[in-house]
This record gives sequence, C-alpha cells and structure tokens, in this order.
Amino acid sequence: FIFPEYEEDNELEKLAFLPELVSTFFEARQQEKEKQLAELKAQMNPKWNEEVYQNLLVKCILTLQNNWRIPAGELKHSGLFPSYHKNWFHGFWAWDSWKHAVALSKYDPTLAKEQVRAMYDFQQKSGFISDCIFRDTTIEKHNNRNTKPPLSAWAVWNIYEEDQDSLFLREMYPKMVKQHRWWYEERDHDQNGLCEYGCTDGTLVAAKWESGMDNAVRFDDSQILNNQENAYSLNQESVDLNSYLYAEKIYLQKIAHSLAKTKDAEQFEQQASVLKNKIQEQFFDQETGWFYDKKVDSQAFVPVMGCEGWIPLWAGVASKEQAKAVMQNMMDETHFNTKVPFQTLSAAHPKFTPQDGYWRGPNWLDQAYFGIIGLRNYGYNKEADAAAQKIFQHAQGVLEKGSAIRENYNPITGEGLAAEHFSWSAGHLLLLLLEK
Repeated sequence: FIFPEYEEDNELEKLAFLPELVSTFFEARQQEKEKQLAELKAQMNPKWNEEVYQNLLVKCILTLQNNWRIPAGELKHSGLFPSYHKNWFHGFWAWDSWKHAVALSKYDPTLAKEQVRAMYDFQQKSGFISDCIFRDTTIEKHNNRNTKPPLSAWAVWNIYEEDQDSLFLREMYPKMVKQHRWWYEERDHDQNGLCEYGCTDGTLVAAKWESGMDNAVRFDDSQILNNQENAYSLNQESVDLNSYLYAEKIYLQKIAHSLAKTKDAEQFEQQASVLKNKIQEQFFDQETGWFYDKKVDSQAFVPVMGCEGWIPLWAGVASKEQAKAVMQNMMDETHFNTKVPFQTLSAAHPKFTPQDGYWRGPNWLDQAYFGIIGLRNYGYNKEADAAAQKIFQHAQGVLEKGSAIRENYNPITGEGLAAEHFSWSAGHLLLLLLEK
C-alpha cells in the first residue's frame, strides 16, 4: 500500500534491504524516543513527577504519534488527525491544528510547523482559513462554509519560543495578519470592532460550527445576519472570539517586534488596548461575575454561563477584579468545580447535559486547559493545581495503562465519551503536565 505521490519502486528498493537493517532501524528509533521522553520528563512540573504522571506523558505522546499522518493527496504537509478511531476525523481541522501545534512544539517543532502550514496551504486571498481539509476529496470535501477560532498566532509564537526560528516567523507573519484582518472585514456586522461567529453560506448550522462549539446552549436562539456576499454573522458578539482576537493581537505584536516591524508592532499594541477596554466594559456582568456573549442589536447579555466566560482570563484581557469573580464561579461546585472540573456549561443551567451533550455539558480538555491557564495568569495557582489534579484523577482511564484518552468526559461521573485516542485531549494533558 502506498499513496500515488510516492514512488513504488523506491519503496520496494527500501523494503528489499529492510530484513538486514531492521534491528539497526529499531535501535535508532528506540534511542530517539527515549531521548525525546527523557527531555520531556525533565520539563514536567515537579508537582506531577510521580511515575503515574510520567506514564500519562508517554500515553499522550503515543496518542499524538498514532494520529500523525504524512502528506498525501490534497494534504501538502504532515500533521495530526483528531482521531484515527472515527472515520469522519480523517482530516485536519483549523483550531485542532493550532492546538496540536502548541503541544507538538514541546518536543517536535518541525512537525508543529508542518501542522500549521497544512492549514495555511488552503488560505484564500481574502485571508479566510478553511474549517477542515481532507486527503481525498472524492470521499469528503473540504469545508469552506466556515472557519474556526483564531489561534494560529498563539501556535506560531509557541513554536518560535521553542526553536527561535525567525525564518518561520517571517514565513507565517503576512499570512496571519491577512487572516486576522479577515475577521474584521467579514465578521463584524455593525463595524464596532467586536466580531461575531458566522459562515459563508448563510446557514445557522455552519455559523455555529465556526465557534467550534457546534451545539452550545448560548447559540440556541441565534439568528443569521447578512454582512456582504458570502459573509454572514450570528446576531451575537461572542466573548471568546473577541478574547482570542485580543490574544492574537498580542502575539502578532510580539512577532512583529521580533521581525523589526516596529510600526506594525505599535499598531497591534494600540488595537489590543482598545479591544481590552471593550471586552472589560461590554461583556462582563457585575451581578453574576461572568463574561457573556452579547446581542448585536440590543447589546443584551446572552444569559448562558459557559466555558467561553473564562477565555478572557486565558487571554489576559480581564481586570483583576473580573478575574477574581470568574475564579469564584469556576471553583463553585454548583457551577464548574465538578468531579472533572471546568466543563462547557454550568452544572446549574437547566439545559446542562453532562452525558453525550457534546458542547452542552461534557468536559472538553482544551477548554479546561484554557481555564486552568487563565487561573494561573492571575495568580490563582492553588486553584489551578487543584483543578488539574481532579482532571488527572477523575477523567476515566487517563492515568490507567491501556485506556484511551477520550474526546470529552462526563464532568459528573468522569466517564470517557465520544472518540477514543483524541489528539487535542492528549495535547492539552501533555501541556498541563509541563505547565509550571
């Protein structure tokens, strides 16, 4: 079996010599992996230096490794599938890719760069990035109905911090700037500097997909607004989207500074300052101590307490007082401090569906990770450590050999849900083990 892009004769020639060289190849690979794991174990937070956590680190690396795919067909660069366990996950998704790249940067920056490039290969002239791309489009077409939240600059900066490759920054910078500006050109319905999730085809389902939180309760009453040809928005400005855009401005400012683009850096810094004030003033509810989405027309809060409310802490855009209020809600057992904490929806919400609710209650480890880092950003390390330990201990099978890392988890029982061997779950568990 070989993809058409690769020469069969070359492969057969290699296979002819393989029986004689297999032990050499195996020993070299074993030494490479042992060195890789030793370096990662040395980076682990001392709080997690017990053998059971070191075994989890190995499981995370194996999960990521097993989802790694070479370039073939439509895919011009290598990267990670979300999960080889499910047929419909045999492709690359945008925000999955950015998250995979951050985790990969900790031990394989070269592959992390490939993962980022794979998505930008499909960037359109407008700056739009496809939601997902596939090797074989006769089986499934690329999805250009929507994109995904803007996290690529976060990924690129993390890669740069690991290997200091300024050429990679120079390669990606203009593409990321174009993608960043696209949001304001095609997803800001009233041109007030606050963006909305949306789509290219005018359908409500694709617009919800753009958030990555496909069936989240906060979108239950959403409607579609037409911005321009092939550009539609939901009728609500989302706090997580604008917090991601704030973080992206900060990362683009750092990248511009590293590339000696002083004027660009100053512009991004100024834009970030303006957006910070808007997020603090317009998305935070003093009465409940939470960040909420807002309706475009009325500016009324969308009264759903979900995981999007701590993204301002991850982005560093909340005030200290706001962060304290959010932290108190996060650590409240009636809201988010469940058996597997920091799930997608407050346990007190009437629509909370912890078992098979997808984004209506289960714990997705990417969002839990953002919550934990958000707490650390504001000095709540004790609370962050407690939440991380509960996730490690109570998410079913995470610390057990032979049990797959799952797509999401029931926050009340700890049961693993949906796909097995899930890349971004493994990636964020790895990052939790390394964060200090």
